Amino acid sequence: MSKKIAVIFPGVGYHVDKPLLYYSKKLAAQNGYEIKEVPYGKFPKGVKGSREKMEKAFFSALEQAGEILKDIDFSEYEDVLFISKSVGTAVASAYAGKHGLNTRNIYYTPVEASFQFMKQPGIAFTGTADTWVTFDAVERGCREGGFPLYVTEDGNHSLETGDVRRDLENLQTIMKITEEYISGRRGLEVMIRHADMDDLEQIAALEALCFPEAEAGKREDFEKRLRVFPEHFWLLEEDGEIVSMVNGMVSNSRHLLDEMFENAGLHEENGAWQMIFGVETRPDRQGRGYMDKLMRKVIRDVKKQGRKGLVLTCKEGLISFYERFGFVNEGRSRSEHGGAQWFEMRLEF
Repeated sequence: MSKKIAVIFPGVGYHVDKPLLYYSKKLAAQNGYEIKEVPYGKFPKGVKGSREKMEKAFFSALEQAGEILKDIDFSEYEDVLFISKSVGTAVASAYAGKHGLNTRNIYYTPVEASFQFMKQPGIAFTGTADTWVTFDAVERGCREGGFPLYVTEDGNHSLETGDVRRDLENLQTIMKITEEYISGRRGLEVMIRHADMDDLEQIAALEALCFPEAEAGKREDFEKRLRVFPEHFWLLEEDGEIVSMVNGMVSNSRHLLDEMFENAGLHEENGAWQMIFGVETRPDRQGRGYMDKLMRKVIRDVKKQGRKGLVLTCKEGLISFYERFGFVNEGRSRSEHGGAQWFEMRLEF
C-alpha cells in the first residue's frame, strides 16, 4: 500500500480546527493519508492590509514550518498533499519549492502574494466578499497559474456569508469538491470553447435542465443558431461534458427582443451589441465558480471584438448576480418570453 501524507498549513488566526481545515484533514485521513499539522504562530498584530507585517508573518511561518517538518522524509511518500489556508498557501508553496517537493495542493482563500510561489498543481477556493484580496487578483492568478477556481458567492476570507444555513450548504459543497480532489477524482482544468453542430444534443439537454419548459429554447432553435452563429456560443466543459453555457446573437438593436430567440436570421455579425439568450450551469455543478469563469471569458471576448457591450434579461432575483460583472439594471424589459417578468441588464464598455 502506497504511503501518503497530508500536511496542513493554517492561516493567520485560522487554526487547523476551524471548519475548512478541520473537515479537509478528516477527509484526507479517511482517504488513507497520514496527517501532519504545522501549528506555527506568534504573528504580528494587524497583518491584514499591511504589506510589511504580511511579509514578516510569511517569513516567520516559513521558518517555523521548516523546523516543524525537519524530521519528515518526504521521499518516502508516493503522494504528498498540502492543504493550506490564506497566508498558509504562500508558506506551503514556498516550502515545496525550497525543498524540491512534488505536491498536490488545496489552496483555501489564497492572498495575492501567494501566486508568486504557487507553482505546484492544485485547486483553489475564494469568496467574492473576501476583504483580504480582490476577486480579480485571485481570478487572474488562478487563470495564469492554471488552477481551477471554485467561488463562494458573498463568501468572506473564511468562505462564510453570515447566513448559517447557507454557510452549512456551502461548506458541504466545498468539502465535496475537496474530497473529490483528495481522492483523485477532480483536478483537471476545465476547458472553454465555442460550439459546433456536434454539441447540439448536449446543448438542448442542458437547456432543458436549467429552464422551465415555457422559457427553454427548443432543439430546433439551437440547431438554427448553431448554423448561423456558432462562434457566439461559449461552452465550459469538465472532463468532456458541457456543464455551463452562454449563448446569443449579435445585433445593432439596443434591446433584447423576444423574436430574436426564435429567428436566428436576425443575427448581425458586425452588430454593436452581444445579446445573451441563456446563462446556465448544470444544477449539480452550481456553486463551483464555473459561470464566474465563463461569463468573464465572454465579456473579455466581446470587448476584444470591439462591440459596445452586452445585453441580457433576467428575473429580479438574479439582478445582483449580473451587477457583479458590471451589468446595470435598466428596469423592466418589454419581453414577455415564457410569460415571465424580466429585467433588462446592460454592460456597456
